[in-house]
Amino acid sequence: MKNNLLIMPIVSIAFLMLFSCSAKVSWDDAVRIKQDSAYKYIAHPKTKNFRSGSTLRGEVKKIEVIGYPDSCPMNNWVYKSFVVFVDSSVKKRNFKERIPLEDIDLIGQKVKLPQNQYGNINYFENYNDPLLPRMLREVPVDTLYRDTCSTPCNCKPLTVDFDLDLEVPCLLCIECPDRELQKYFLEIKPGYSIYNDFNAFSKKIGRDDWTADIAFGLRFGSSRRWGIGLIASTGVRTFNQFDSSLSRRFSINLYGRYELLRDRFTRSINISDTSVKETPEMFTYDTIVVPKSCECPEEGDSLIIIQKINPSYLVEVKNRQIVEEYEKRPCFVPFVYGLFGLSVDKFSVELMQLSFNNDCKKKVDAKAPDLDISLPLNIGFGIGFEVPISRKIDFSTDLGFRSISYADKTNNLSFVSPTRKRINSLIFRIGITI
Repeated sequence: MKNNLLIMPIVSIAFLMLFSCSAKVSWDDAVRIKQDSAYKYIAHPKTKNFRSGSTLRGEVKKIEVIGYPDSCPMNNWVYKSFVVFVDSSVKKRNFKERIPLEDIDLIGQKVKLPQNQYGNINYFENYNDPLLPRMLREVPVDTLYRDTCSTPCNCKPLTVDFDLDLEVPCLLCIECPDRELQKYFLEIKPGYSIYNDFNAFSKKIGRDDWTADIAFGLRFGSSRRWGIGLIASTGVRTFNQFDSSLSRRFSINLYGRYELLRDRFTRSINISDTSVKETPEMFTYDTIVVPKSCECPEEGDSLIIIQKINPSYLVEVKNRQIVEEYEKRPCFVPFVYGLFGLSVDKFSVELMQLSFNNDCKKKVDAKAPDLDISLPLNIGFGIGFEVPISRKIDFSTDLGFRSISYADKTNNLSFVSPTRKRINSLIFRIGITI
């Protein structure tokens, strides 16, 4: 019995959390501003970002009608109406602005619709198809009364607006910032590597070590999915046969990365066509004559009228719109990377000098089994993911494979000569990407 009493609250809490994380319905509305008021709205009031002042794009939450006393003591109520609107550029931050109704060119009063109790002021068109007035949405209308006579404000309206739109908070949902990718990228990633090494008897042994990478480069592509640059790595410590010490193998490599996912969207761009002086009628009507029934000769022929959209109007709408596809970076972004370069520690630099110096090559036995004077080239690749933690920075982690070539020393014809060796490693990195 006690277990049942515990299970019920747990199930209820889990259901509430899942419900609060359900997808929220949002709308893509167009709010048309009157020509003489458009200058007021060319910049967002909070972010100051520029936008089209004649047609605002976003979501209309509601129409808010606020009643104030006309005098103190009050004789009648006077009303001021606003459209509560969230611009598409600040959708996730939910910055609401209140636009006076007298500044708005109301589409609901221009089309042939049955009059509702608000005189059709609460109809707004869809932005994706703004030239088709039939694509309309009705929004709620809230009326608030504020008795300013009861406050010592000389009958001036209150300036504080209380937002009564309450939402259940989501305990498990993470708000993803809108990531702004720059033309360049910078990665700072410490890592942990597991690799094979050689002991004093030239036998392979397992070893692990900490390492760190710094990468810098440029982003390319329409949505900046590609990145090309350089990566500097502290490398891992390896055993030196010549003096039985451990040396860290620093390297510089070419570095490339590619982000695997982008969300694809479409948007319609309206183009004013000055060559069309007169817009054709939106609707056409087909009349169908139904002959009178033979059983009832006293009845005349019946007429059925069918309303359709004028095809020439649809052609004109299509000519005034350009549908453009664009990509947007999602919150969770998997990526792949690859690198190719050289180890540049002290011994490896000496090996490269020997490889390019023909006089030095003649002084060593290049055919000796323990001598390899080829270049210490590295290669690596990996896969990981990034999640934005701010508009400028990603949290990033990945798992990769690296084949690291470096130089050791050996005795050859009474000379101490550098020789190339290679190890393979698995590396796990975690850090940030700018």
